[in-house]
Parts: sequence; structure tokens; C-alpha cells
Amino acid sequence: ITCVILHLIKFDFGVFIMSKWIDNKTVLLTGASSGIGKMLAERLMKEHNCKVIGVARSEKKMLAFVEELGDYAKLFSYKLFDVSSYDNWMSFHDWLVENNIKPDVLINNAGVLPRFDRLMNYTKEEIDESINIDFYSAAYSSKIMLPLLMKSETPAIINVASSAALMALGGTSMYSASKAAVKGLTEAMREEL
Repeated sequence: ITCVILHLIKFDFGVFIMSKWIDNKTVLLTGASSGIGKMLAERLMKEHNCKVIGVARSEKKMLAFVEELGDYAKLFSYKLFDVSSYDNWMSFHDWLVENNIKPDVLINNAGVLPRFDRLMNYTKEEIDESINIDFYSAAYSSKIMLPLLMKSETPAIINVASSAALMALGGTSMYSASKAAVKGLTEAMREEL
């Protein structure tokens, strides 16, 4: 299985996927309703004819995105859930199995960027949200989806991180820590698999 870390500051995703290995794949993509996730979903469908199952929390944003897709909407479906919940990932896994959907690629893109501040000024809730969404979602989804992905001829897990994982700056303690955890997870999975 391919395990890749994307550091998306000034990174063109097209450079990574311009090879044809991703053409016609079924892709699970978290954070698909806006920002980088929305852009990734569009490029995967329009340039690589991928079927994308987007995961996000906002149905309003997902419905607006589906409307924007026009003819490409036939390649897109979505599930709404909080990616930081292990039980939600188990339910999603079971739904994929029940519907005979065989994913090839998991892209863990969902994330939060906490306000820039010193660690001592963060609330417990802000700390939890950062670690839960940025890190636990990638760990839970990778663990739970791996058996399904391994049935593909070309399985891949792509975890979106940040250069903040490589060099922390003052005011980014939680963001840097959660993205460093994603980086470490991905590198260890690459060795294991």
C-alpha cells in the first residue's frame, strides 16, 4: 500500500497525481465540502475520472458543491459525519461493505487550524478539537479502512499534513503537534506496509 504525506503549503496537488495511477479509482476524501478538500474532489473527478465519496459535516455545503459539479455530480456522493469519532468510521466502513463499495484510496484531508496563540491560552476544547480532527481522524480512518483498501490492486492512503509538522512556530503549538503526529503516523504506516 502506498502511504503518502502531503505538505500542502504552496504544493500543487496536480504534480502528485499527474501520473495515471489514480485514474478511475474510488476515493474516500475527508473535508470534501470546502477548501483543499473541495479542490481535490473536483480535480479527481474532472481530470482523473475518479468516483469520490466525500466526508464532511455540513450538508448545506455538500449540496451546494453537488450543484456546482454539474455533469460531474454523477461521480460524487457523500456521507455526513464527525471524522473524529471512531464509531462513525465503523459505521461508514459497514455502509461501504453493505453497499459493495470498494475504495482504492483514502485521503485524510479534514483538519482544523486553531487560532494562533500560546499553548497556555488554549482551552481544553480547542486542544481536543485540534488533536481529534487533525490526528485521531487520520488514525481511526486508516485503521478501519485498511482492510477494505487492501482489496484494491493499487491501495493508497494520503494524509494531508503541513510544513508546520516540520518546523513549529510560536503560536502554532496545537496545529504543529497534531500535524507532526499525522506525519509520524504516515511514516510508520509506510514502513509497516
